[in-house]
Amino acid sequence: MTCNKDHSGRLGEAARWYSDLQDPDIALETWEAFLEWEGHPQNASAFQEIERGLVVLERTNRAYGGMGQSAGRAGKPPTGSLSRLMRSRTAWIAGIAAALVLATVSAIAALPVPHPEPIRYATSVGEQRSFDLADGSVMTLNTDTEAEISFTGSRRYVRLFHGQALFEVEKGKRPFIVEASRSQTTALGTVFDVYAKAGSVEVTLIEGSVGVVPVPAEPELWDWFRPASRDGAAGRTLVPGERLVIRGDGTESVSAIDPSDASTWRSGTVWLDDMALADVVTELNRYARMKVRIDDPDLGAERLSGSFRVGEDEEFIGSLVMMFSLKAERSEDEIVLSRVAKSD
Repeated sequence: MTCNKDHSGRLGEAARWYSDLQDPDIALETWEAFLEWEGHPQNASAFQEIERGLVVLERTNRAYGGMGQSAGRAGKPPTGSLSRLMRSRTAWIAGIAAALVLATVSAIAALPVPHPEPIRYATSVGEQRSFDLADGSVMTLNTDTEAEISFTGSRRYVRLFHGQALFEVEKGKRPFIVEASRSQTTALGTVFDVYAKAGSVEVTLIEGSVGVVPVPAEPELWDWFRPASRDGAAGRTLVPGERLVIRGDGTESVSAIDPSDASTWRSGTVWLDDMALADVVTELNRYARMKVRIDDPDLGAERLSGSFRVGEDEEFIGSLVMMFSLKAERSEDEIVLSRVAKSD
């Protein structure tokens, strides 16, 4: 009994794989998963059984059709012992095929609805990496970023948990959707940047066009099969050079930027344009394992323009110390910047 159930279960899995492999837009990850599954001898045998059953069923249908056409041309059906043998053999083959298909359908009915297994990508602090996706798109992750991708036959879905990612989307019929924090960005073929940080998310369009809709607060469990569009949700379409900020309280703002500046971080250089020193330190801490802290609010309000190279945070801290006449006190896990006390 157990063996029969196990065999039926394998037939159901084989039938499901057979169906998935018929998709003309099958992802490379799906194909690799199938090859891994087929590596088990019993799985390979079950898949071959499904293929043979479908071939037999197709031949049986042709046999019935062929007999009908022959009878039509001759004006009467075949007679005699040969006719009975043909009908008996055909019925026997059809019975086997029907039993196989029935067993497969029953096994599939007992299985849960398959969901695509999301693929997770991540970078560590100070690391930047580019990934070639199955559809031809390219996703570049900035420092300390985590994302998951789930591609189906109808859409391409990305969940950005935290951090920053640049998407160079290959054009196609399936929408490319990125969900991050309180936003959902949809594109068909374009280049855009999404930065999910504490308390807000920024969407910057570099090329093409994207639509962005706010996402209401939801449970932590994420449904990969949520509808791609939200009826009644207010959204906006961005044009190149626009940056949309959606904050945790739901408020939004749009600003104009130079599109060429939006992806400069990929070169490993972070540019600072008239930023408060407190914000500079926050940006620096995204890339540095040794965190920097400023205790003096007045010092944090100082303005700074310039740049620093990723991985050269010690040199940049040294520049800040010289520029603002600071002292740097190092502990086990952080560096505290403060003003040098004036001598009496």
